[in-house]
Parts: sequence; C-alpha cells; structure tokens
Amino acid sequence: MSTEDEATEVVDTARGERDGKRAVGLYLASTILIVAAGLLGPSVVVLTLTNRHAWLPSYWFDAKPNDWLVTMMIYVGILLGGYGVYLATKALKNGWAPRINRLVALGIGTTAAITLVPPMASGDVLIYAAYGRIMSLGGNPYTTAPADTIRLGYDPVIAATERPWQGAKSVYGPIATWIQWFSSWVGGDSMQRTVWMLQLSVAVSLVVSGLLLMKLVGPNLVSRRRVIMLGLANPLILWTVLAGAHNDAIAVMFAIMALVLMRRHIFLAGLMIGAAGGTKLSIGLVGIAMLWALRADRRAMLKLCLGGAIAMVGLYAVVGLEALQQARSNSSFISTGTPHKVLLSFFTLFLPNGLVRTVLAIAAWVGLIVVAILLSQVFPKSLVPRTSPEDRTPDAIRYTAIYAIAWLVTAMYSLPWYDVIAWVALAAVAASKVDKWMVIRTTMLAIAYVPGRDPNARQVAPFLSDSLEWFSARLRDTICPAIELAVLIGLIVWARRGGAQWWPYDWPKRKAKSATEKAATH
Repeated sequence: MSTEDEATEVVDTARGERDGKRAVGLYLASTILIVAAGLLGPSVVVLTLTNRHAWLPSYWFDAKPNDWLVTMMIYVGILLGGYGVYLATKALKNGWAPRINRLVALGIGTTAAITLVPPMASGDVLIYAAYGRIMSLGGNPYTTAPADTIRLGYDPVIAATERPWQGAKSVYGPIATWIQWFSSWVGGDSMQRTVWMLQLSVAVSLVVSGLLLMKLVGPNLVSRRRVIMLGLANPLILWTVLAGAHNDAIAVMFAIMALVLMRRHIFLAGLMIGAAGGTKLSIGLVGIAMLWALRADRRAMLKLCLGGAIAMVGLYAVVGLEALQQARSNSSFISTGTPHKVLLSFFTLFLPNGLVRTVLAIAAWVGLIVVAILLSQVFPKSLVPRTSPEDRTPDAIRYTAIYAIAWLVTAMYSLPWYDVIAWVALAAVAASKVDKWMVIRTTMLAIAYVPGRDPNARQVAPFLSDSLEWFSARLRDTICPAIELAVLIGLIVWARRGGAQWWPYDWPKRKAKSATEKAATH
C-alpha cells in the first residue's frame, strides 16, 4: 500500500502533461550527450577498441577530447537523465497519457543509439571479451586469467584488457561465458567487433525485458507507460548498464522470463531462474522472491526449486565447479562508494582487517533483512493483474522490488549497474516515494563511477589529469557514501512513517504461548 500522504495527492493533468514533455526532452538530451561523448572517441570515459573496422559498429572519431570535457558531458547527461526519470514518475501520477507506441519508439531508439558508439566508463566489457577469447582459443576463463595468456604470446584482444583486471579469472556464470565465447567467435582478433557483439547482447536483453514487462502488466495503458519510462527507456539504466555493456541485463532478462512463466508453467519458470543464476548469481534473489510468493503452495515451491536446481546443476556441471567457486569469491569484497568502505577504512586503523570485514558482512545481512521487513509492510501494490486466485505473479514482482532495493542499499559490494534489477521490478509496481529515493541512489552512484577507469591503465594514463583523478575520487569515496547512507535512512524513515513495524510477526509469541499452554495441560 502507499503511505497516506501519497494517497491524498491531487492529480494535476496540466502539470502532468508539462512534466511529461520535459521528461521526454531530458531522456533525449541525456542520450544525445552519451552518444556525443562516445563519438568523440577514446578518452578517460570511452574505451579504446583495437583492430577497428571503420564501416562496422561501434562508430567514433579520434578527436582525443579533453578529459574534463567528456567527463562533464557524462555528468550532465546522468543528471538530466535522473531528473527526467523523476519528472516522468510525477507526470504519470498526474495523468500524463502519451501514446504507447511513441514511448516504445523512445526506448528502442535511445537503446539503439547508445549501442552504436563504443562502451564507456567501466572496462568490464574488455575483460568479458578477453574471457571469450581465452575460451575460443581452447582455454578455461575460470582457471586462466588474461595475464596468464599474455605471458604465452601476444593476442590483440587479451592484450587490450585494462588493469587491475588482467590478473582476474572469470566470476560469471556459464551462460555469460558462452555469450562471451560466441562474441569472440564472431569478432575474431578484433576487440571492436567482439565488444560490439557483447553490446548487442545487452541491448537486446534490455529491450526484451521491457517488452516482457509490458506483457506482465497487461493491457492497462497507465501501467504500460510506467513500465516503458522506468524499465525500457530509463536513461539511468541505459547509462549504467548499456553504455558499459554489463551482462547483468542478460541475467535480468531470464529472471523476467521466469516471472512471465510463473503463472502457468512453474517448472519452466524454475529453469529460467536457474538460467538467470547461471548468468550472474546475484539475480537469484528473484528466485527467493518467487519462493516467498508461493509459500502457501508447497507443491509449486517444489516445482520451482526443482527447475532451478536442474538448470543450475546442469550449467555448472558443464563448465566445472571452478566457475561456482570463482563466483562466490566476490562475496567478501567491499566496493568504494558504499558506507561500508568508509567504516572499513576507519575501524581498520585500530582493529584487525578480517574482524572488521566479518562484522560489516554480518551487519549487511542483518540490515538487508530489517529493510526488507520494513519495506514489505508499506511497499506499493504490484501493477501486474492477478488472473486467478492461485496467481502469485503480482506478489513475486512486488517482493522482487523489495528484496532488490533492500539488497542494494545494504550490500557491501554495490555498483551502479546492479540497480537494473530493482528498476525493472519497480517499473511494475505502483508509484511511491521509493521512486525518488531510487533516482537519487542510482544517479549518485552512476556519477561516482565516472570516469570509472583505473588511472594506471595503459589506455587511460595519457588522458587522466591529476585534478580530475582527485575530483572523481572524492565523489566516489566521500560524497557517494554519504548520499547512499542518506537514501538508506530515507527509506527506513519513509517506511516507519507509513506504519511499518520493526518486527510485525507474532510467531515467537504464538510459539511461547503454545508451549505454555502445552505445559499447563500436563
């Protein structure tokens, strides 16, 4: 349900139309700035792609732009996009009613435009390409790092990877690795072609996810508009996920497929959740949401678990247990930009590093549970219609949004592109102040990871000035953690003001009462 103050807001149609037009303009302006930065060519923001074929995508000019110029272009693009999403949510609440086909064209058009320029900010896609190249050469990316292959001889794709990832083995699931292999098979020794295939896989996944969400919410035009503006055309997703060609989008696509199949084919839905986990393990939280939604039907829960287990065991059996071990190795990392990193830096001044990490990990898990409990009591309803009394898909979508947001705001390791799972689920639930808090979180985290490149990387060093390095570092290690903490506190305060209790369940009291009554009868 929504909080009382949100439920009593007055609809202002004229303002909705005005805000809606501005939102579309900001979506386009954000896209134009991102594409323009990409067209300027390799820089502190735009990746360097070797063995270029000028007539094939991605396209760029070798303008050698100033580091501050391209960085500010992206900063402004992210801010405009974030504000555009905020205006879009307000406009839709106030009755803005644009034509659906125009909004779909906006989403697909902006997605296509960003796909035609080189990837930006994060160098992750270069390491994806390297893993695919290792596999296409007969190696195993789960046991062989790019640096191991470089020592054996020069390879134009593997040599193009950036520090510090040259020594890293793959932490991605089998499906992600096979997509990387296929991209390498198509791209050969050209990093440009290989990376573009990876970009294309992400773009297709985002579009498919958006269209499937429209199918889930049904024919209701109001719900479809929200899905498009927050899930398909959302410039924050396009920047954080598509512009960096992050494979999170592929995992999310399989998760959305699972939610679509949940109504009639629960076993197949389990297989799709297994496929999502076989791309990236963290997307498994959608499976947890689905299980919780099905908790009253043990048979359905068993079918879902069976399908997921068959898919996961089958996938990891093919590539070996090393893949699963590598994926689990990320669980102890703490990323810069989170409050946890600040706490780690402070407490390790006088306490052992291992102890501090353990305490922070426990606190993160406890925080996730607490935030999920609070949000579940006041979170808005799902926009997915219930087709029968047994249909738990609306609940699964709602719980996915709750768990994803709770995980993101409490996790020790959180990066901007992780937010995609929260946004696609949030797009399919009713509007609330959670929209605003998520806009603030994703916008700040996205800005904090620009330029997002290691200053010691060979491709970046000639461009990155000391002033930009200092400024971006302060954004990431000081301002971003403060904003992320404010978002966490804001969500908790919002939930509490909406009537959420810290522990709304009565089962401990019932259990104690039952034990007392049982003892009395004896």
